[in-house]
Amino acid sequence: VSILIPLAGFRIINETIESVIRQELPNREILILRNDIKDLPQGTDVAEKDVFFPDSDYLLREISIRKKGKGNALNEGIRRAKNDLICVLDADCILKENALSQAVRHFENEDVVAVGGRLVVINENSSALERIQCCEYMKTFQTARRIFAKLNAQCLISGAFGVFRKSSLLEIGGYDTDTVGEDMELVLRLQDGGYHKSGNQIVYDPTAVCYTTVPHSLKRLLHQRDRWQRGLMDCLIKHRNMIANPRYGMLGLAAMSYQLVVELLGPIFWGVYACLLMWEKSSPFLSMVFVGYVMAQFGLTVISAHIDVDKNMRRLLKWLPKLILTTIEEMLLQILINVARLIGMITFYWRRLVW
Repeated sequence: VSILIPLAGFRIINETIESVIRQELPNREILILRNDIKDLPQGTDVAEKDVFFPDSDYLLREISIRKKGKGNALNEGIRRAKNDLICVLDADCILKENALSQAVRHFENEDVVAVGGRLVVINENSSALERIQCCEYMKTFQTARRIFAKLNAQCLISGAFGVFRKSSLLEIGGYDTDTVGEDMELVLRLQDGGYHKSGNQIVYDPTAVCYTTVPHSLKRLLHQRDRWQRGLMDCLIKHRNMIANPRYGMLGLAAMSYQLVVELLGPIFWGVYACLLMWEKSSPFLSMVFVGYVMAQFGLTVISAHIDVDKNMRRLLKWLPKLILTTIEEMLLQILINVARLIGMITFYWRRLVW
C-alpha cells in the first residue's frame, strides 16, 4: 500500500508518520505531498526527493507541488505511487495499531474498490466543544456508517482516512479539483461510474481506527461546518441524477435521499421551526417536536456509546451522566451550527471553492 499524506507548506508531522511506520504491513511506501510550495526552481511545478525520517533509516518520498489544493496534491501522489493500493491520510491524524492491515484485508475480495475506516477524536477531554464533537463522531461512525454499510449504500469515505484500489482511482481520473468536498465527490463518482451497478463494493470497517483532531475554537468549527455544507451542496448538484434513483438501489433511495433531506435541507427545516416557535410560543405541538428530537438524539447517543464500549453495560452506566450533559450541550451548539450551514448554502454560488 502507498500512503499519501497531503499538507500545505512545511509543517512537521512526525507523529502521523510514526503511526504509519508502526503498522505491521509489508511493502509500504510513504509519500509526503507538500502543496502550495512557491520556491521550486523556475519552470518546475513538481519536485521529488527521498528523505530519511528523523533519527531512523526509514526512507520517505517527499513531493513538493507548486499548485495549491488537496485534490491536486493527491492526484500527483496517485500518479507517482508504486503500489496497487492507495491510503489517503490527513496530516493531523494518527493510525491505531493494525488499522491499515484491518482495512487492506478487504481487498482480497476483488469486488472491493474502497474501504473507509472509523475516525475517533483524540482531544475529546480538552473542552466542552471538543467533547460535543467527539459525541458527533461517535454517532456518525458507530451508527450511521454501519447502517449504510449494511445497505451497501456508502456515499462518503472521510478524507482523513481511506484506502482505495489505485486502478479504480485512475479509471475515474482521480480527485476532482473543482470542489471543496473532494472526499465525498470521489466516492460518488466511483458509485456513479457504473461501479455500483457492476457489483463493486465500498466497505466501512469500524476496526480500522484513525485518531483525529477537531476544531478547538467555535470560530473554526463554524467555518468547518460552513465549508462542509458547501461541499455537500456541490456534490449533490453534480450527482443529482443519483438522488432517489432506484437504479442505484439503496444508495440512491436511502443514502442520497438522506443526504438531501436531512443533511442539506435540515438547517432550512430548523429555521422554519424556529420561526414558528417564536410566532406560536405556547404551542404544545411545537414544544413536543423539540422534546422528541432531543430524546431521539439522546437515544442515538446511548446506542452509539453502547457499541463503543463493546456492549459493556457497567461502563455505559458510568458514561450516562456525561452523555446527558453532552446531549444538552450539543442541542445548544446545533443552533449556531445550523446558522453556519445556512450561511454556507446562501453564499454557495460565490464562495463555492473557498476553503
